[in-house]
Amino acid sequence: MTDIPKPITGRCLCGSVTYSVDAEPVWQGVCHCSNCQRQTASAFSTIVGVPSDALTVQGDTLASFKTASEGYQSTTERRFCSACGSPIFSVIESMPGLVFLKAGTIDDISWFEPTAEIWTGSAQPWAPHFEGVARYERIPE
Repeated sequence: MTDIPKPITGRCLCGSVTYSVDAEPVWQGVCHCSNCQRQTASAFSTIVGVPSDALTVQGDTLASFKTASEGYQSTTERRFCSACGSPIFSVIESMPGLVFLKAGTIDDISWFEPTAEIWTGSAQPWAPHFEGVARYERIPE
């Protein structure tokens, strides 16, 4: 595994929204919930959880869309670039203090190694799984 760059930096597809995180990730994995499947137009969302107070975002095209979290009395605010449509990060109401970066927006993601899969109960039967990672039918307690 490669060392994690400091700070972690990233951007949307068009470059209108950029970010920097001055902290180590606290979680990295994939989410199979149906909302992530719809947002990514894929079988799952590849995400990196970081402390929200360590995230700095720049750009005037950052927009948001709020959804009910699957199976919980909570919401997820999905932040994206309104110019190019790139999903950038999500904020989950029931998980204060964290933001979940979309791994594909990180400039150097060579260090990423999933440690968990969540919402496997919603996973597509044809979706690949990662060997040696924790799997949770929903969100771990």
